[in-house]
Amino acid sequence: MLRADLVDHLQRTGAIRDERIAEAFRVVPRHLFLPQMPLTAAYADDVVLMKRDDAGVPISSVSQPSMIALMLDQAAVRPGDHILEIGSGGYNAALLTELTGPTGSVTTVDIDPDVTTRARAALTRAGYPNVHVVQADAEYGVPQHAPYDRVVVTVTAWDIPPAWVDQLRPTGRIVVPLRLGGETRSIAFDDHHGHLESHSSILCGFVDIQGQGAHHAPDVPPPNAPIPHPTFQAHRTGTPLPAGFHIARKHYTFTVCRVGGVGF
Repeated sequence: MLRADLVDHLQRTGAIRDERIAEAFRVVPRHLFLPQMPLTAAYADDVVLMKRDDAGVPISSVSQPSMIALMLDQAAVRPGDHILEIGSGGYNAALLTELTGPTGSVTTVDIDPDVTTRARAALTRAGYPNVHVVQADAEYGVPQHAPYDRVVVTVTAWDIPPAWVDQLRPTGRIVVPLRLGGETRSIAFDDHHGHLESHSSILCGFVDIQGQGAHHAPDVPPPNAPIPHPTFQAHRTGTPLPAGFHIARKHYTFTVCRVGGVGF
């Protein structure tokens, strides 16, 4: 009943717009990924922090269901897809498994062995033992199960490591929460003639990525007020850039665009 109520809430608020995603939420037992939580808390539309570092900063969580649903909609996962999830926890990997079906596959990777151990145990309890749970630095992807149709990132990233793109099929999509211009947006990127172009973006919040991709310096906002409904391009650093406002990172340079035009 609590699970059904959560799905009804997510549909009513517009977080779920696809019946396939609704059915995945109806099937996956979120409470098995939160064994210490009361059932009412496990099925609340809220993030659950699972681990903090020595300074008290959250470094692992089970994401808010409405945010998960919106990102699954961005990813547009199809039956038979092969998925790489960056950032484990288990719950989202189970939802992705429901969406890919028996002919697809899900690989989930996390740098923290505590997180991967917990995710592997919860996935087995919930009936998803075939998910590939990998403990590694996600900066390098997981080449042994590539290529992927979708890369879904559930941690805040400062940049896009080349391995994520290199391990993606030419028709694939990356959904990644990027901290750009003082705010974090989940951006769905598709390949477009050698660079990435955003298909959609939504404001969000996640714990920060760890490992080689970590970056703890504060971001610098753009010179003008944020623009509504921006679009984004991503070009490998060192390649020609279009006109507009650019945010340079180590691997990619991001161009912030107005809808229908480039720049501010």
